[in-house]
Amino acid sequence: MIIQDIEYTDRYIRITLDTGESMRVENTSIPMGLLHKGAMIDIDAYTLLKEEAHLFECKEKVLSYISIRNRTEHDIKKYLVKKGFDKNTINRVIQDFSEKGLINDYSYALQYIQSIRDRKTVGNKIIEKKLFEKGIDKSVIKKAIKRTQEKEPNSEQVYQLALLKYNRIKDKENAIAKVASFLYQRGFSWEIIKKVIKKLGNGSDNLKDELQE
Repeated sequence: MIIQDIEYTDRYIRITLDTGESMRVENTSIPMGLLHKGAMIDIDAYTLLKEEAHLFECKEKVLSYISIRNRTEHDIKKYLVKKGFDKNTINRVIQDFSEKGLINDYSYALQYIQSIRDRKTVGNKIIEKKLFEKGIDKSVIKKAIKRTQEKEPNSEQVYQLALLKYNRIKDKENAIAKVASFLYQRGFSWEIIKKVIKKLGNGSDNLKDELQE
């Protein structure tokens, strides 16, 4: 095979062979000037170029995918598998992008926590569950939760949330238990729930058992 045409850009090298096949490789993967128009390509060199072209295509897919919004490593791997990329190529891209800071589950977790707390009053348990479902490692989740502890809703904020809920259902049977269940589903610890229920002026000694039934 012979290189029929070659184009150098800031991001990639486009190589066109006499067979009509065209491929792009990252410009840092091939030393400048090593390839040139009219150069002969043996099977080993062709195989290497195909691998590099496949890698470049994978990187382009990831860049497009993360340009829409931030993604977890798990999301990106799942996306690339669906696109038909092999495990070795995916791992190479994940490693490269992680080293460059383009993929960072810890940063994602911090942004997610900030975003969800800006929209609603929720406890750490529900946040941990949501992040775990997104494929983020538990150690990363705990680190992010600890980093954002000062932004966790305080008991007064939780009380206001509980009071709002209670005023809507206070005429219904077991209203207090329903408020406690509501707070539990929002991810708040039983310690905070007990304080809030007590502030509502009702006993809470038996509510924990009711929630766990």
